[in-house]
This record gives sequence, C-alpha cells and structure tokens, in this order.
Amino acid sequence: MNTHPVSRLDLVTTWGVIRLTAGGGRLLTCELPFQRTAPIAAPRITGRKLILAVASDRRVLQQAEKFIRACLRGLPPRAIPQLNPKVAGGFTARVLAALQKIPSGATMTYGDIARRIGAPRAARAVGTACGANPLPLFIPCHRVVAAGDALGGFSAGLAWKKFLLAKECGG
Repeated sequence: MNTHPVSRLDLVTTWGVIRLTAGGGRLLTCELPFQRTAPIAAPRITGRKLILAVASDRRVLQQAEKFIRACLRGLPPRAIPQLNPKVAGGFTARVLAALQKIPSGATMTYGDIARRIGAPRAARAVGTACGANPLPLFIPCHRVVAAGDALGGFSAGLAWKKFLLAKECGG
C-alpha cells in the first residue's frame, strides 16, 4: 500500500498537456500528449497547474519543469530530477537502465540495447519495454531506433520522437 500522496504538475503546451507525477520526493511519471503528425511549430509551454504538491515533491516537480523547458528549447538540461520509474519486471528495468547510458546526441538500435543487456534475441521486447517507459524525456527512449536507422516507434507518436532527436533532449 502506498502511503505517500501523489503530487501532479500539468504543463499546458501547444501540443497538449504534459502530465508529471511525483511521490516521495521522486518523479514517477511523465505523460506526453500523443501527436500523430507534427504541428507546424515546436511545442511551447503556455501554462501550468500544480495539483496536491506536498513539499517533498514540489522541488522535484520544479526540477522536472526546468528540465522540460530546457528540452523544448533544445538546451542541455542542468540536472535530472530524482526518478522512481515504476515498471513491471526486471527486463524492463534493465532496458530503462541501458537507455540512461545512451549519450546525448547518439542513437542505438533496439538490437543494440538487447545485446547490451545480455538478451541478444530480444529486440522486439526492448521495443515493448521502451513503449512502457513511464518517464520519456527523462529516460531517453527516443534515442532508440530500428535497424537501418529507421525511426521505429514512440509512445507519444513519431512527431515527438523526431522533435526530441532534432533537439536532442533527455538525460
């Protein structure tokens, strides 16, 4: 049973609402609005709404907001907030840990990640784990591409993946 309240910050953007949740002083989730096709202009934050933010979570949500603002501008973020991604299964956790080691500006294939975590035949499962990433932007699953440098997929739509790769944001 979770005894910590969950705090939430909604960042209203020109692409939709980016929803952040935190608990226990750590960032839990980052939900990006789905974009099937890229709008003409890059996403821009136009408003914010803080919901039930306990003191220990305010700081992490403020750090996350600064991180996202830098990301959307294509600037290197100063710091990544403390993360606590809740994922099912050790395989997904291993994939997310490997994603955090992909350097900024670099990409790896799903197969590369599978080999890196010792499961060389699990490229599709790596794709599934990337799709289950509860913290896109902060755990840079956008840096994972299909064989032959095809984009592959992205949970919030390929418009986001293209934008993120072009701006190169993420931890």
